[in-house]
Amino acid sequence: MQNKSVKISVIMPVFNVANYLDRAIMSVLNQDFKDFEFILVNDGSTDDSLKILRNYEKKDNRIVIIDQKNMGAHMARNNGIDIAKGEYLCFFDSDDYIDKNMLRELYEVINKYGSDLVISGFNINTYYDDKNYFVREYTPWISSGDTIENYNSKTNFRKYAYKNFDKNMFYPPWNKMYRSTYIKNNKIKFPITYRDDFPFVLDVIKDIEKITFTKNTYYNFIRKRSDSETQKYVKNLYEKREEEHEKMISLYRYWGLLNDIDSYEMISRRYIDRVIECIVNLYNKECNLTDTEKCDEIKKYLYNENTLSSIKSARPKKFYLRCMYLPIKMKSVFLCSLMGKFINFVKSKNIILFSKLKMNR
Repeated sequence: MQNKSVKISVIMPVFNVANYLDRAIMSVLNQDFKDFEFILVNDGSTDDSLKILRNYEKKDNRIVIIDQKNMGAHMARNNGIDIAKGEYLCFFDSDDYIDKNMLRELYEVINKYGSDLVISGFNINTYYDDKNYFVREYTPWISSGDTIENYNSKTNFRKYAYKNFDKNMFYPPWNKMYRSTYIKNNKIKFPITYRDDFPFVLDVIKDIEKITFTKNTYYNFIRKRSDSETQKYVKNLYEKREEEHEKMISLYRYWGLLNDIDSYEMISRRYIDRVIECIVNLYNKECNLTDTEKCDEIKKYLYNENTLSSIKSARPKKFYLRCMYLPIKMKSVFLCSLMGKFINFVKSKNIILFSKLKMNR
């Protein structure tokens, strides 16, 4: 298989996911489209993940295994890109799964329109215990009543991109199919940074001209309460979010759209939402800062120029979000700390309510 050209290269990083791996792998192998290679990159797993991969390798010659020391998902994906022979690329995670028609239908769309990138809808399955979960479907914004929106112009795509940022279409790498030559010729790689998925996608769309959206959903992202990042304390989260915000500002400056009212409102609202996330992060039970240090951090957030500018332009759509914005508008450290404690309380006591509120913001 390694010397044969294929239509699609599926790249999947694997790290200590033995309990989920069979479902993820079988969802790819059982596709009703067969002309693909499946590059599985073992990123230094210490559980039975590599053993599981080797067993599948014996059964299916479409499987290509890279066994590397632990370097992170970004390097696993980049090493997969380097050896991929497919005309198109897909990046999937090893604890999720895809519908059996995903490769075929995305392949048909990307070929029909000659796109460099096709983006589809997806599902987030949030588990509130071992067996029970609820599903939230995310679909792209499409200007008409059709299921497809195709762009052949940078100007039109950029003008309405803010709508699909609001629809969460540009954050993950896995609800997409990419033209391999577009990725490789532009030397686009997953960077070494916090949540490398989003900066990678920003680099992909920066100069893209031919891009297609489909409302069909194929990808199933699994969010477990116990290992969800919303349950963990993230050190230096604020600095990481500032870096991410600067990437957004840089992109829209490059596009010449920083003065576009709708686009800047989206950027501003997105920024304030992440300031709230940083406040909540401070009151995670794993955070060992003192109360005084937490208050100093909040004060730093509130008087940051990005916050002062964004809070003027952000227009949250939901009433409860407008209430959450008030302590920031008032520059009240005390009220912000109460908000951080309350959201953590809801998150720990009622994950269903917390997840639904977060998904519907």
